[in-house]
Amino acid sequence: MAEIRFARPDEREAVVQFMFERFPRVRWSIEGWRMLLSGRWAQEGDPFAVVVCDQGALVGVLGLVMSRRQMDSGTVKVCNMTSWYVDKAYRGQGVGQKVMQLVTADPDLTCTNLSSARGALGVVANVGLQVLDDTRFVWERSGPSPLSVHTDLKGEEGALSARERQIVKDHADLDLRPVVVDTPDGPCFMMVWVKQKVDEYLTHEVMYLGNRTLFGRYAREIADAVLPDDHAAVLSVDSRFVAEGTTPDRTEPIPVPRFYSPGNLPPEDVDHLYSEIVLLGMKLY
Repeated sequence: MAEIRFARPDEREAVVQFMFERFPRVRWSIEGWRMLLSGRWAQEGDPFAVVVCDQGALVGVLGLVMSRRQMDSGTVKVCNMTSWYVDKAYRGQGVGQKVMQLVTADPDLTCTNLSSARGALGVVANVGLQVLDDTRFVWERSGPSPLSVHTDLKGEEGALSARERQIVKDHADLDLRPVVVDTPDGPCFMMVWVKQKVDEYLTHEVMYLGNRTLFGRYAREIADAVLPDDHAAVLSVDSRFVAEGTTPDRTEPIPVPRFYSPGNLPPEDVDHLYSEIVLLGMKLY
């Protein structure tokens, strides 16, 4: 019978090699797998993967991106579940479900599954993960904005909370854009991910939103300030980030919903940072 457990620290490179070999079609290199499983934001003792072993041989893996986040309620543990694979001979026996159950068993841990494959949705539902969001709000640029926007935060650090300054520091070498928009009621901080998700326009995806109420009050002006005027682009914000009553230009269904187990966080506090998405430069559904 296969053994299912958290990987030991001395197994990290074996897990990296396993994932690299089992996912030959993905576009990242073995260095990408190493970065994904490096425990960049983890604390000592945090797991980086769940492994499935049979007589000492590795036959399955679920990668984990662990982090500790500073929230109003204090420090919370967050785990982004990333790529997982089980060899064919071990499928259909509930192994995948047991792998995920091991991770989600901790009631104090907020788990996220932000990029599930459609074929895995049954397992995701069976382990009790809930839909985090299934709708995005979209704005196009309508014209010049009266608001000032800062993407070079030198001199703007005072506009950020301690938590937001830590976010900028933790993601400094990744392809994210910290943005501060000056509104009449104070600064609105966002972490924005610019991706060519469709041919027609660039998507400016809000990965973290610092003030839902402030954004909702000035959403039109903020979108006009953030979006460029020299090519087609949209501002995309998951609906849970936005205050009730905010009116976008349009809404769109998220093709494969995002899932989570709440732990100690409400949905609006579960963002896309500290995840496989930003580590690997992935495009969100």
